[in-house]
Amino acid sequence: MPYKLTVVIITLNEEKNIGRCLDAAWQVADEIVVIDSYSTDRTKEICLARGVKFYENKFVGYIEQKNYSATKASYDLILSLDADEVLSNQLISSIRKVKQDPKHDAYMLNRLSHYVDRFIKYGHWFPDKKIRLFRKGVGAWGGRNPHDVFILKTDSKTPLLPGVLYHYTFRTVAEHVKQANNFSEIGARQLQDQHIFFLTVKALFSPLWRFWFGYLGRLGFLDGWHGLTIAIISSAETFLKYAKALIKNLNNTKEAPVSQTDPSISLIISTYNWPQALKESLASVKRQYLLPNEVIIADDGSGSETKALIEEYQKDFPVPLYHAWIEDKGFRLAKSRNEALKLANYDYILQIDGDIILDKYFVYDHFKFARRGSFVRGSRVLLTRKVSNKIFTGEIKRPHIFMRGATNFFNGIRIPLLHNLLGVKRRSIEGIRGCNMAFWKDDAFKVNGYNEDIEGWGREDSEFVARLVNNGLYKRNLRVGAIEYHLYHPEYDRKLLTKNDDILNQTIAHQLTRCEHGIYPQPKMALNNE
Repeated sequence: MPYKLTVVIITLNEEKNIGRCLDAAWQVADEIVVIDSYSTDRTKEICLARGVKFYENKFVGYIEQKNYSATKASYDLILSLDADEVLSNQLISSIRKVKQDPKHDAYMLNRLSHYVDRFIKYGHWFPDKKIRLFRKGVGAWGGRNPHDVFILKTDSKTPLLPGVLYHYTFRTVAEHVKQANNFSEIGARQLQDQHIFFLTVKALFSPLWRFWFGYLGRLGFLDGWHGLTIAIISSAETFLKYAKALIKNLNNTKEAPVSQTDPSISLIISTYNWPQALKESLASVKRQYLLPNEVIIADDGSGSETKALIEEYQKDFPVPLYHAWIEDKGFRLAKSRNEALKLANYDYILQIDGDIILDKYFVYDHFKFARRGSFVRGSRVLLTRKVSNKIFTGEIKRPHIFMRGATNFFNGIRIPLLHNLLGVKRRSIEGIRGCNMAFWKDDAFKVNGYNEDIEGWGREDSEFVARLVNNGLYKRNLRVGAIEYHLYHPEYDRKLLTKNDDILNQTIAHQLTRCEHGIYPQPKMALNNE
């Protein structure tokens, strides 16, 4: 039986384009979902006349809007289009064949862009291969606004479908210049925390590289004056992006919280029936110099007091605050974290516990330290019972390393210039602490998250990291930075530690790269992963 397919399209004032896009899309679609950003032209009228499911949603960014559109799809197969794109006849035929028997999780489409009065066949714009057809749930939109990219959760093959996706870009050069200016504004906002020296170097050299690579390296000159125009405007957009960010930084005479991040960050906080500590932790998040994009509470079955606390904070929290709760069936930290990972909307995960108070620069230090191909281990400052009680009573407003009752002195020192120098890459699980750890979300999904066979205190973090290492990732220690303070509590019951040690040792001995019971249930597998 053929699979059914949902076409999803995001729109804003697209009355000139949306009609032909929909007419072609209906030749493969079983339903079409349009997510509109409150258009003021005839977009809604045209869409409803063609029988689509029409939703309106406030526009935050291209990535966010496309991820939202996928949630409205009814069917397992999703084809994501822009309003200025039209399926060619050959591509329509290819998609129909995929619907008969989809052998892969995702497929790439090759866009052929139309510029002013002709199609562009060279330079930056062609070939332009993008994942657009995929199974629901196999990935999510990420990247950096406004240049979104679909990121798979696994290393699945993504074959290129025969045919092209016609992309009708700009009717005039003036339209191109206007969009380049708008896109440079978006890009500049995401660079506003970068160092002035970095922005200066990029402003001087990146536009030159973009021009020569597109115009000569990818043969853009073969498109004649059209190719030259595209190369110049693309280069100018790159220059404006860095120049605008540089000017904003130079004019920024006082320290202020930063709200735009790249990578975008989900902060996960684990908790269980200790709202007093969670309150201090959430308060420290609100004080961050660089806010995460969202905060998710991974709750291992707390009662109504914790729920009420979170609901109270949700009223005025500076970023979205979510509560991922599981039933209380004993110590199941692995499962609670997996449930939080499923809710995460952003590409980089910071992980702490609900008994942690963050230094003002905690998120910012992790953000600057993030590198693909690695995960990060941080450290902590331990607080005594006496100091912790003074924090709860308000006698101590904010902890610091110089007060009595704070141990691990060097873990409380922040020297940003040494972060990268001391952050040596190692294939190691030594010293892992789940209360100060960072990793890429797609890497976590690649290893199937935390191993839910591990229950009771201990080893869930080390076993998770062991599979990251077995997948070729490096550990990088973030020293003299990402400072956090650990509130005192008695040690947990360790009666299941021996069992958990056995699971960890099996993962190490057999070089396992995925767990059987993780984010998603897996078929029974042999220890050699075959």
